[in-house]
Amino acid sequence: MLLDIRKLYKSGVTSDLFRPIEVPVPAEADFEIAFCEDILKSVPGRAHFETMVLLGDAYTRKGEYAKGLEMDIQLSRLQPENKLVRYNLACSYALTGQKEKAFSTLNKAVELGYRDVEHLRNDHDLDAIKSDPRFQSLLTKLSSVTQEPETSSHQGIS
Repeated sequence: MLLDIRKLYKSGVTSDLFRPIEVPVPAEADFEIAFCEDILKSVPGRAHFETMVLLGDAYTRKGEYAKGLEMDIQLSRLQPENKLVRYNLACSYALTGQKEKAFSTLNKAVELGYRDVEHLRNDHDLDAIKSDPRFQSLLTKLSSVTQEPETSSHQGIS
């Protein structure tokens, strides 16, 4: 009998080649978190910007907002003039209930050139601050400026 190593089970080895392997598939965010954390641990002290962006996004999608915020703070230190980094940081502040920091960081993103009014209006990460008059004022201000769509809200930074 030839052993097919792919047919190892929790309950032992089987020779039934057609029996499906019962391997739990991790959720996408869990996989990305483990993958990115391993990359960051593999070369300590070296900044992996893209990996950190992906990790911050995965933390946020999983609901681990404090960890997402921590990652966004680190990213903003690496690229303080990046408007999308600042936008994502504002989202993280809003998700963690830090409204004042969310507004100041969102204003900084706009100052740096963030202009995607439609995304801003529909981004659920900012729900905690949307009822504040300052948010409506910011939308009005941006609506008067020419719009240029951008990728944002933990969806990627280029």
